[in-house]
Amino acid sequence: MRTIRYHSIALSLLSIVAACAPQGPSQDAGPDSSNRVETGGADTAVAAMDTGVAPFDGSSPEDSGVAVDTGTSATDTGVSSSDTGVSMDTGVAPRDTGVAPRDTGVGTDTGVVPRDTGVMMDTGVAPRDTGVMTDTGVPPRDTGVSPADSGTGGCPAPPASASANAVLAYNLTNSTRLAMGLRCQTMVETINRAAQNHCNYYAANRGIPMCVANAHNEVMSCSMFTGVGFSDRMRAAGYTGSPSFEVMAFANNGTAATQMWIDSIWHRTPVLSPWTLDMGYGSATGCDTIDYGVGAGGSVPASTIATYPYNNQTNVPTSFSGNEGPPPPPPPTGWPSGYPVTLYFRGTLATHTLTLDGSTTDIPHVWLAPGSPMAMGLLRNEFVLYAHRPLTARTRYRVRATGTATGGAATTIDFVFTTR
Repeated sequence: MRTIRYHSIALSLLSIVAACAPQGPSQDAGPDSSNRVETGGADTAVAAMDTGVAPFDGSSPEDSGVAVDTGTSATDTGVSSSDTGVSMDTGVAPRDTGVAPRDTGVGTDTGVVPRDTGVMMDTGVAPRDTGVMTDTGVPPRDTGVSPADSGTGGCPAPPASASANAVLAYNLTNSTRLAMGLRCQTMVETINRAAQNHCNYYAANRGIPMCVANAHNEVMSCSMFTGVGFSDRMRAAGYTGSPSFEVMAFANNGTAATQMWIDSIWHRTPVLSPWTLDMGYGSATGCDTIDYGVGAGGSVPASTIATYPYNNQTNVPTSFSGNEGPPPPPPPTGWPSGYPVTLYFRGTLATHTLTLDGSTTDIPHVWLAPGSPMAMGLLRNEFVLYAHRPLTARTRYRVRATGTATGGAATTIDFVFTTR
């Protein structure tokens, strides 16, 4: 039996804030799946995933901005088999990134025609207990890395052609992944081009409903068309890898959009996924898009386990507004709920508890697992829980889950985090 137990040492400070899209970020997932997830913000309404753009589109990459596009035409709603990250736009401005303004001025939209606040996300899984930056003491939101910086914490440098917004999104993504103990994602120039082309299309056509009814899909007769689904656009831009997700937000701010995706339920998936390692970002007025490819993710061991919040994380938000699309299952008491907790794990989990640290009393919570009808096909190697009611401020919580990993090993995942 293997036990992944995170012991509390020094708590690192991480303030998480979500920016808002017209109705939250949208997501599109899958090598050619059209699953799309839209989220408004960590504390606001969320748009639909991007089953099309606002709804799920399982055949196209996740578009956490508001809609999720899987790279397949709007009618293709399948979710990618290996990488089903969902992006989302929480609709809440980033709490305090130290890089981007705290107030992004991004509103929440449904993702059908997001007004201006998409958010994308990528889910990553941290190693069981590698001790790699589990307690950095540096909040991922406040990286202090300027757009001209060549990378974060030894991560590959972004392409020289990357925009300032792209570098901000890249640095926040990888500073968070490093704090989780995960490998960095790599920014790929051809994916940047595909994502930028889509934002150019969206900005040019945002006032034409027929062109942006599905934020993740493009219509051939509309201006600046480069491909129906995100995978089409990635291939057209020259990407030769395996497209997996697309997320969108509507802030035109790399830091705000990325934080929104991280603070969501569905859109967080591709941003922090241990098995999604290629990415590219584009932005324009009222648009942020990140497209994802598997990259070297296939070489990441299936036994990898990661969580967000990560072990010993501090300054964790207390609540989530449910502002995301497709809408996550609401708690029995309605929104807001407690802040979402994601476990990246390949296997099955039979038990799960959320308690005050030192207590044995389970706090009532929603549990979403792969294959569950409530997960709507958006989760593959991710498990999510959120308390029925907002968490208590400045309080230490413990999450514990037990189950069986792919391959048969009995596994226990046990970690703590502290709210702001």
